[in-house]
Amino acid sequence: MWRWILERLDEQFPAFDVDRWWGIDDPFERMIGSVLVQNTTWSNAAKALAGLRERSWLTPQALGSLSADDLIPAIRSAGFQQAKSRTILRLVHWLMQHGGVGGIIERQATTEQLRSELLSLKGIGEETADTILAYSFNRPTISGDAYARRLYQRVSGESLRYKQIRHAILDEIKTWADLARLHGLIVEHGKVICRKRSPRCEGCQLRPRCLFFDHAKRLS
Repeated sequence: MWRWILERLDEQFPAFDVDRWWGIDDPFERMIGSVLVQNTTWSNAAKALAGLRERSWLTPQALGSLSADDLIPAIRSAGFQQAKSRTILRLVHWLMQHGGVGGIIERQATTEQLRSELLSLKGIGEETADTILAYSFNRPTISGDAYARRLYQRVSGESLRYKQIRHAILDEIKTWADLARLHGLIVEHGKVICRKRSPRCEGCQLRPRCLFFDHAKRLS
């Protein structure tokens, strides 16, 4: 099913580009953005990133020399700034212990080993860890986030948890490029088409196999 979903979403958003979707190319900035976007919008996270960039703090060395209190004013727009500042510093110190982004990329560690290390850092949950692995380190993993769970439930009628969604996708799709693209497409689809409220089913490429659409059509 997930390969079919990827193909249909490629048709839905033919101009989609992962780098343009992120809006930033630097893998370290994506790591920090993955923390900042927790429980807020990307717009708010981007403002916080801009605050760090204006202060020339968007490097591991610069952030690693700061205290959590130093960070708070710069990332206030992202909310939960006290918790996020501590999480960012834990992440930065872990990264520096392993030689920075390049050091992590060159490590022989498996994706699951790196994932376990990230999850051991307080403030890094599964969604953040998978996002960092996929978009900063080009590892073949994917987030089973709320967008993915909603899409799957509507198409199949079955409700799965984060780990179940993630494993189901990874059982079917193996390459980093396809997984990174699929996640971005699912998020775009969830924002534009398969919205939480008032979904735009008539324009959806997934209609042929979507139980939610079939049910809505029968009721209309």
